[in-house]
Amino acid sequence: MNALFILIDQIISIYLYTLIAYVIITLLVQFEIVNRYNRIIDLILRGLIALHEPLLIKIRKYIPFIGGMDFSPVIVILLLSFIRNLLIDYRLSL
Repeated sequence: MNALFILIDQIISIYLYTLIAYVIITLLVQFEIVNRYNRIIDLILRGLIALHEPLLIKIRKYIPFIGGMDFSPVIVILLLSFIRNLLIDYRLSL
């Protein structure tokens, strides 16, 4: 049972790291620091979009853009951190 909690925790950690990478890469593309037409950047960005946009779109339905800022990644990070903390507390109580 402990191994299952560790696996779920690691999956959430990887998802959080890739979400942070997604936010950074999209900012770099928007500010034209990184060229969107670079094949490697395009491949990485498409993969991250496919991984994160389904969840972010659901969050954006309830939280609109505020002042041109998208806060949906922040909400996802907070929710996943909360779930990780619940798993850790539950694992320690066993």
